[in-house]
Amino acid sequence: MTLPQGYRSRAAAREDVDALVELFQAADRADVGFADPARDEIYETWAQPWFDLETDSLVVEARDGTIAAYSETIAKDATVNVFAFAKVHPDHRGRGVGTFVAASIEARAAEMIPAGVMAPLRNGFPSTDERAIALFGSRGYVHVRSFWHMERPLADLEAPAPGPEGITIRPGAAGEDQRISWAILEEAFSEHFGYEPGTFEEWLTMWSGFPGYDPTWVLLAFEGDEPVGISIVLPSEEGVAWVAELGVLKPWRRHGVGMALLQRSFAFMASEGFALARLGVDTQNTSGATRLYERAGMTVRREYRVVELGIEGTTASRYA
Repeated sequence: MTLPQGYRSRAAAREDVDALVELFQAADRADVGFADPARDEIYETWAQPWFDLETDSLVVEARDGTIAAYSETIAKDATVNVFAFAKVHPDHRGRGVGTFVAASIEARAAEMIPAGVMAPLRNGFPSTDERAIALFGSRGYVHVRSFWHMERPLADLEAPAPGPEGITIRPGAAGEDQRISWAILEEAFSEHFGYEPGTFEEWLTMWSGFPGYDPTWVLLAFEGDEPVGISIVLPSEEGVAWVAELGVLKPWRRHGVGMALLQRSFAFMASEGFALARLGVDTQNTSGATRLYERAGMTVRREYRVVELGIEGTTASRYA
């Protein structure tokens, strides 16, 4: 596992963020045809309490010091799942840099997984990135999931329809509402692809590190005093806001709670001056989320492909 001549590798540093934004956007323009904001995406990964920038990131630098590639390898519990994400600048493709990064990710995953344990390493990339499809296919990865980014404009937004009978929706607040938020999400997503249980303290640490997170930008749905659903809105760049999480507990699904939360989230975004609403969704979500979002006027902006390779751990691990 050696780099092509003229390149060197190191861990990422916080002062790299501007160069990483340029890298992400250059790769997007080459692979997708447009570039999305990337700064918040980078900071959100770095905010995760189980991510260590020194050990879990990789930067490949060209001879002139420009960043040619970047990757991150993340594991909350490496016996369950290791997830990786990488970008190679279009100017440095076809030279073996991507192969080096892929091999480095696999080596890092093997370090994370306890010796003798086999666990899935998952990589995500735009579905239009033909080079990534070919590279990971050649290394034995299989396609296991696809995710959409969906969006809708917020201009001329209709007023939200009345919510389901017996359901009240209100903004959250710091304190006990944050614990309620965590509990709803833990239950609502417990059967979803890639789910890993976590503590409230981990959840709060992660969300508190997300750019723009505000507990008052959370909508909570109740039936009486019982919490049944949640929507978390995050501001982003360039007039965009995200429905970062939308979850409804199983007994209350398909009763209009999700649509009520979504419409009120859109109305809140519009009131704060945002022009576009976006969210991410698993295309194989069994709760019918994609159909809900389409009914709410959202369309697919881009698709990500997730591929998987079984990795056997090689060393003593903090996850053992």
